[in-house]
Amino acid sequence: MPDISIEQSTFERLQRHARPLVDTTDTVVNRALDALENHGKGVASLGENSSTSEHLVDPLNLPNLTHTKVLDASLDGQRVTKANWNLLLDKLLIRAMKQLRDLDELHRLFRVNMVQGCKEDEGYRHIAEINVWVQRLSANNACGALVIAAQRLRLELQVDFMWRDREGAACPGEKARLHIPATHSGSRAKTA
Repeated sequence: MPDISIEQSTFERLQRHARPLVDTTDTVVNRALDALENHGKGVASLGENSSTSEHLVDPLNLPNLTHTKVLDASLDGQRVTKANWNLLLDKLLIRAMKQLRDLDELHRLFRVNMVQGCKEDEGYRHIAEINVWVQRLSANNACGALVIAAQRLRLELQVDFMWRDREGAACPGEKARLHIPATHSGSRAKTA
């Protein structure tokens, strides 16, 4: 069996993807390899031996998220309680506005319907921290906006979710994880 050395920072990244008291370094590396080998399919298995079917979601090829429920989420290492796709989007909008400090830049980054004046119809909701009204989105559109913004802002995003056991769900009853690392090399938003 080969002995492999890795940098401490790489080991710490592996730890963020490990299930405590379940995974070994080898199982986490195999999960990452599964994701690479299944690139283009949208989801990859998180482990053949798990009692429930779990997937790692490819952020560049998102599966259909209709009928999903967010189970746990964190943004830049901070847990978001009672999260759903739109609440995560709100939290990321607040975080982005602190960096960008400009509504036009915020709108270009997120490409979601938002206004500064009061708008209480058509599914708009007020985000008091930044005094902006944002239109609620489907799970698919909210997640797509989250992925782009997290990558451009270089913020870590992790969302564990499941598809509800309903007709029209892509993977009924199955769990999945979406993870965007903070060091993503995607295009960046202006933060000056």
